[in-house]
Amino acid sequence: MLGFSLPFFGPFAAAAASPTFRQGINISHWLSQNYPERPYAADWFGESDVAWIADQGFDHIRFPIDGRLWLQADGSLDESKIKPFEQALAWARARDLGVILDMHFLPGASFDPTAQESSLFTDRTLQHDVANFWRHVARRFADADAGLRFEILNEPVAEENQQLNALNRVLLAAIRESNPTRTVYLTSNRWSGFSTLSDVVLPDDPHVALTLHYYEPMIFTHQRASWVEFPDDMPVVTFPGTAPDLTGTVRADHWVLQSAGHALTAAAIEADFIRVARWVKQQAPDVEVHIGEFGVYDKAPDDSRERWTKAVRESCERHGFGWAVWDYRGGFAVRDAAGEGTAILQGLFPPKRATP
Repeated sequence: MLGFSLPFFGPFAAAAASPTFRQGINISHWLSQNYPERPYAADWFGESDVAWIADQGFDHIRFPIDGRLWLQADGSLDESKIKPFEQALAWARARDLGVILDMHFLPGASFDPTAQESSLFTDRTLQHDVANFWRHVARRFADADAGLRFEILNEPVAEENQQLNALNRVLLAAIRESNPTRTVYLTSNRWSGFSTLSDVVLPDDPHVALTLHYYEPMIFTHQRASWVEFPDDMPVVTFPGTAPDLTGTVRADHWVLQSAGHALTAAAIEADFIRVARWVKQQAPDVEVHIGEFGVYDKAPDDSRERWTKAVRESCERHGFGWAVWDYRGGFAVRDAAGEGTAILQGLFPPKRATP
């Protein structure tokens, strides 16, 4: 059994208020999905950023973590990789912000289309090892207050939806050994999408919550994004608007071709959320729902980005769902290079009008 200390929680555990986890933000490319310009735990993100986030009105931060980097070859945790998160947790809790420790990647589980992995869902030996990893992480933070929540796995891509339910039970059991009442987020298969929600089977556990992601319609939110194979010269897509026909500009079997001619409206977004709310009411009426990612790539027009963001936020609020926007200072940023708020921020927190 590994022994760990928690040097940062002491001063804050008693004083920090319990956050509501209603209005959050993702810190992308800091402790996960790194690249040369943004290496792991680089100093572009620090305490002043947490202060700015709190000042805008956010009440929690979701930290995507590459769990593979926290795990050493002998099965122990790499303290040097954990320390930046631990420090960020202290900064957040000092300002009464909640924190979600999101395992963005785990050994054998990667949603990245260029390096997708799914062996974790079928390999029993690997499941045992990953459960042991989560067991150590859970023990490592067992003394943190309720302002810290765990997310078992980001955007799983199992071959069969039911495989995720089985994996969730294994990993949740490991966490519950040391954290019996901490809120733990579980999600749906295939990138945490709404479409696979019907196959989710939540454990009989009063402290689990449901997290889902929403980027619909992708032809708008990801327009000109290379990682989904959208060409840089595709037509500009507005919101509200109509999805263009990309025949001849994407490969013949590209999934985006199915959206040609679809109306892109706030009503269509609300219809998606109504379906989720109906499932929750029927299957899990007491479960908290959190839209853990939603956002628009910065190649879209700013006024459309603001309107889409506002529509999603309002649907979340209408149905009582918490949310965490993607992202802070990446390609979907709420804060630009000059430190100012973007159109996304305006859609989340509309400026207050002066009283005449």
